Amino acid sequence: MLPSLRSRLSSLRNTAALARPASRTTTNKRPIHTRNAQLGLANSRQPSMTTAALQLRAATPITVQRALATLSDSSPSHGVSSPVGDTKATPEFSSNPILNWAAFPDFAAIKAEHVVPAMEALVNHVESVFAERSRHFTPTWEGTMGLTQDLEDDLERASGVITHLSMVKDSPELRKALETIQPMLVKVSLQLGQSLELYDALVKMQENPSTWQNLDKEQKRIVEKSIQSMRLSGVAFGLEGEGNAEKRKRFNEIQERKAQLSLKFSNNVQDATKAFAEIVTDRKDLAGCPDSLLQSMAKNAQTRGHGQGSAASHCANECMHGCPFPTRFFSFCSVLAAQPDAGPWAVTLDAPTLVPFLMNCKNRELRELVYRANVKKASTGDQDNEPIINEILSLRKEEATMLGFPSFGALSLSKKMASNVETASSVLERLYQATLPAAKKELAELSEFASQQLHHPTPLRPWDTAFVGEEYRKDRFKYSADQISEYLVFPRVIDTLFEVARENFGIVVSEMQSAEQEQAGLTTWNKDVKVYKVQDDGPGNKLLAYFYGDFYSRSEEKKSGAWMDVCVTRMKDPRTENVRVPIAYMICNQPAPASESEPSRMKFQDVTTLFHEFGHCLQHMLTTVDYPQASGIKGVEWDFVEVASQFMENFAYEPHWLNRMAHHYKTGAPMPQDMKDTVMKSRQCLAGLAMMRQLHFATLDLELHTQYKAQTSAATAGQESIFDVDRRMAQKTCLIPPIPEDRFLCGFSHIFGGGYAAGYYSYKYSELYSADAYAALEEQAGSAESRQRIGRKYRDTVLAYGGATDPKEVWKEFRGRDGVQVEALLRHSGLSA
Repeated sequence: MLPSLRSRLSSLRNTAALARPASRTTTNKRPIHTRNAQLGLANSRQPSMTTAALQLRAATPITVQRALATLSDSSPSHGVSSPVGDTKATPEFSSNPILNWAAFPDFAAIKAEHVVPAMEALVNHVESVFAERSRHFTPTWEGTMGLTQDLEDDLERASGVITHLSMVKDSPELRKALETIQPMLVKVSLQLGQSLELYDALVKMQENPSTWQNLDKEQKRIVEKSIQSMRLSGVAFGLEGEGNAEKRKRFNEIQERKAQLSLKFSNNVQDATKAFAEIVTDRKDLAGCPDSLLQSMAKNAQTRGHGQGSAASHCANECMHGCPFPTRFFSFCSVLAAQPDAGPWAVTLDAPTLVPFLMNCKNRELRELVYRANVKKASTGDQDNEPIINEILSLRKEEATMLGFPSFGALSLSKKMASNVETASSVLERLYQATLPAAKKELAELSEFASQQLHHPTPLRPWDTAFVGEEYRKDRFKYSADQISEYLVFPRVIDTLFEVARENFGIVVSEMQSAEQEQAGLTTWNKDVKVYKVQDDGPGNKLLAYFYGDFYSRSEEKKSGAWMDVCVTRMKDPRTENVRVPIAYMICNQPAPASESEPSRMKFQDVTTLFHEFGHCLQHMLTTVDYPQASGIKGVEWDFVEVASQFMENFAYEPHWLNRMAHHYKTGAPMPQDMKDTVMKSRQCLAGLAMMRQLHFATLDLELHTQYKAQTSAATAGQESIFDVDRRMAQKTCLIPPIPEDRFLCGFSHIFGGGYAAGYYSYKYSELYSADAYAALEEQAGSAESRQRIGRKYRDTVLAYGGATDPKEVWKEFRGRDGVQVEALLRHSGLSA
């Protein structure tokens, strides 16, 4: 028993404190990015002028004079491109590494002190140039998009680098800089999004038959989406009329305040996550935890100054043993390396520790303590997110009302494939009805197993389900997640992933070696970051893209979760016909290698996460759209953009690919057949309960953004709270009720710190399409040639068309029919009738 554990549990039970991330433990869903909400920019997939600067998706720049030497898609060379803005306008453009880079950002040179000067110079430049060009807009493509595309690109490129670093290399100095530039970015984005001159020119172009007919299909889609997005950015408030000036002022205040609150929400979650650590000194209290987890928790303790291997004790040994590393690298010291059997151990709330701990630790009271800390995270003191949530919800509702929508949910869905709240809700209800019987059966089986086989107390509580579920899997399939991880090492897994891409989509992915990176002037933000080159597998190996891979957890500076983001967007220079190749960021948070001599071992969930994020990258990198407003993932409806990522997850379960990637990390022996059977069958194990959890998040999100009235004043203080809404919705979707003190919403970063507000449903909505898309491959199971043909067709439609084609048209061209069939998802999940 841990010292005073019971007293601390009692304290946690009686304190409405901390909260949790986007799951009762952690969600399996991976956001693409979160930066737009935090910096007050519109949805980066809407290609309008509203989001021009707002999109915060970095891209190599174009100068004001359009003097751009782009990357040519006909050459495998990395090419060069000009610095952002007018390089003669101010010395800041030529000396600041945020603004002055060619093919790749010089991450090694960028410091927090560069952020504010760079954005001040760039925003002033963009505002000045845009004001001048506003006098020359004409109702033609060249007279609208042609006059703004370079300015958008400049803003996306510079702000994208900054916000990317804030996600992977957080620091107090960088946070302060982001808070400083945030109002600038909101202001310039609204200047572009609310330009009446630009809006009038776009509308006239659409209404003029002869001009409209001269546009290609992609240009028409971009113009239509731009007009819609400008309307949703309050362009109408710029018209002369009673009260419009005041409305525009208030609307813009809302945008700036929302951005501030979103950034504060995310910082609170990250700080609360880092602040908690339960130090354990008795090995018996961690019974059931595998060695890999003990090793990780021992390192956690060391970094927090506990144990022999702490930084405080390192310096003397450094002198004694001649260690070449400075103190901050003590975890690599062979003498002081973390010892899983010696302790102490720190149980923390970052996902790579929290999830396996709750799955494996036999100590129920310790599980309860950690679980309670997690679900109450960011809900007290200076880090309390409850008032922030209420203000965000209130502002979103006010914004929707000003734009003529009954709710923020209605506003949000008007931009998505589902188009309205009713359609999204009906999809969720259909999945709920199909899932509920299976979920009830699974819970009954878990409870009986816990009581009869584990002699575990029942009814099961929220801190029991992960543990009992893992024991149930081990009993049913004979192997634990940790045993399976011995056969899943990162180098072999990622090589297999690249082989999947080669065989199905006809591309070759290769890691750039240090000499090649140096020749290209390419630096990274961390020594473990890899850079990859993507080429076509056909004659000439045409260069298609690059991407950065940042795969390992660094809880002290890197946000939790996994995501992809855009560094450079594909774009054709209309003067030279040169095409700039795209570059992506692929970010994961799997455990780092236990030592320099051992590769990183992956849980199978880490494997599917890797495949998932690579799917997002593929849609960005394999686009054939030449307009940056709709290239890659930009402009893709939010509830269709997860199709490419979730489609890729299916390959990880295929026997052929599992055979390729599953070999023992020490002996190299292939994974035993019965273990492979376990992996494939585990996809459907307890799938009903997993589906219900995701349906809870999705329905809760829609409820908060359609029906709930936020508590923001004394007048509303007695009404239903956000936590009351959570409990009310849980009565339908949570078969194990949340605890009364549950503050999960205070850590729900997807909808309050990211871009999934009234959009969390999109995971399941997209999964309907991804499962049906993968069924097209399954239908050709007996023919490798036919599967290759389907894979190429998928590349040439879903991955190629980006946001330049309506997703319904993309789907019909790929699948050969309208609509999606839900049966494929239910079959993959084992929930078919």
